[in-house]
Amino acid sequence: MFLNRLSLRKIRNIKEANLTLNQKTNVIIGENAAGKTSVLESLDILSRGRSFRTNKFESLVSSGEKSFYVGATVGGSGKKLEIHKEKNKTKVLINNKEEKKQSLLAQELAILCIHPSSHNLIEGPPSERRAFLDWGLFHVEQDFKKEWTSYIKLLKQRNEALKTRALKDDIWLEKLAEAGEQITKMRASHMTNLDKHFQQNKEHILPNLELSFLYEQGWEENSSLFDSLCAKRAIDEERGYTSVGPQNANISISLNGREAQKVCSRGQQKLIANIMLLSQSKEFYERREFPSIILVDDLSAELTLDMQEKILERLFETNSQIFLTALNDSVLADILCEMDANVFHVEHGEIT
Repeated sequence: MFLNRLSLRKIRNIKEANLTLNQKTNVIIGENAAGKTSVLESLDILSRGRSFRTNKFESLVSSGEKSFYVGATVGGSGKKLEIHKEKNKTKVLINNKEEKKQSLLAQELAILCIHPSSHNLIEGPPSERRAFLDWGLFHVEQDFKKEWTSYIKLLKQRNEALKTRALKDDIWLEKLAEAGEQITKMRASHMTNLDKHFQQNKEHILPNLELSFLYEQGWEENSSLFDSLCAKRAIDEERGYTSVGPQNANISISLNGREAQKVCSRGQQKLIANIMLLSQSKEFYERREFPSIILVDDLSAELTLDMQEKILERLFETNSQIFLTALNDSVLADILCEMDANVFHVEHGEIT
């Protein structure tokens, strides 16, 4: 899947733009604050309904405007995807038909983002790594969204009962444990599939370092979720929430046997995040022959030219449609402009 047309209106300083896209590589060049990143943000909004930079509508809409728009056409099928956003309203259309769920757009566009804050995937809380894992599962496991929605509904009901001291027979326990075990099984399987890609990308990008990824399920490894929930019931009643389950899962990352969060430089964290995101893209394609769209914003930040080139090599092996930003007159811009790509120049919100 790839996009051949992109239209955006009233996003940040871009009043209007209509772009014809390359199905492989698209390069957006300009000075800082020219509007380069806004193009990438528009694609993320079209897929997830939000930008990788912010959730705030006021930060995204052009000054003085009350709404913005992103639309794209899928190459081959000609399917039209659109999103209109106002402060408290979102309108989603697929082939001119209004849809109620944003997730229908997300199913069409498997977006992955590499950006200056990607290090949060390593440095940030476990929720960042769970979101990474679940975004992948959303695209490769048809039943994952249904299982997760069911689990969260049961979890909220149990937590409400715990909070109000109304938990008596714990009628949710068996179903909650069953749903949680199913989610964990899917996550663990996905991690196993990802790990081979992790190691392949690691050998190319960080060949002299030992890097490992371990999925932690969110309760004691040698216990069933049902038994753990039973064992923690008194604690849960005291705290007013469910203390064990897949909502507490994590990906533990080690570099040379030590916790990556504690020993990695910012540049190393960004490289590990790149390894994870590139691996996710490869898994999308291997499992479902579903090419992702990779957004790469400011690759040069905190990375040497050698590392930038290594990441670019792996990027172009993912069978993805790629969008990259670069500064005017930068070495990265020179490298990208030599490729078979569509190159767009941005100046004061105008794209040519």
